[in-house]
Amino acid sequence: MTNICYLVGTAGSGKTMLTSSLQQYLITKGASLTTVNLDPAVQYIPYKADIDIRDYIDYDRLVDEYKLGPNGAMIAAADLIADYIAEIREDIEELGESSAVVLVDTPGQMELFAYRNSGLKISESFPKDTSFLTFLFDSSLVSQISGFISISLLATSVQIRLNLPVTHVITKVDLLKPHQVDDIIAWREDPYEAIEELYGMTREFSARAGQIIEGMSEIPLIPVSALSGEGLELLSAQISRVFVAGEDWSI
Repeated sequence: MTNICYLVGTAGSGKTMLTSSLQQYLITKGASLTTVNLDPAVQYIPYKADIDIRDYIDYDRLVDEYKLGPNGAMIAAADLIADYIAEIREDIEELGESSAVVLVDTPGQMELFAYRNSGLKISESFPKDTSFLTFLFDSSLVSQISGFISISLLATSVQIRLNLPVTHVITKVDLLKPHQVDDIIAWREDPYEAIEELYGMTREFSARAGQIIEGMSEIPLIPVSALSGEGLELLSAQISRVFVAGEDWSI
């Protein structure tokens, strides 16, 4: 059985650093894992990728051969991933069978995985009951209520698009003060008052946005720092609950 955890979030939210820190943490806990890089344009990754999309797609060649700008080349590369889905799936299944979990570091530009067909086809290649999303809430964006609401609605959109269970993570919490983390968690638990005060939005809009965010209360929201290691134990425990029923990773 191949258990897959996709790390998804906006550009700069810390997907690659969290993948690296989580890989190191899980290894120390005795977990066998496979790590996948799905970003064809990344220049450097601080972890060992067992499967690397750059082995299939040459981003720089796309730029040179088709005279594309950065965004055009990223879209072309994302669409080309569809041509290699069979090979990627075979690689993941081969390595994943002997791993407790497969960590998938998705492209820096989230929409390339969440909204282009290649990302959807990859996620649909594996059973939903052995796959889930870890959606990253960038602390630099969600420390203000407007950013928190926007990212919360975006997280809902991605979950609907990929139709997978999800865990939410506040990243880079080492950059926040403790009361800021407390505020974010409080907004999740009771969003209505904060939403109503935001820019004088209408009561109807506030109520609808609040209902969506309130509906997330069942989804874990875990503060994490890839730099300090804060929260990795909680995130690891959540992954363990999903994939190995909370048992020790070494089992």
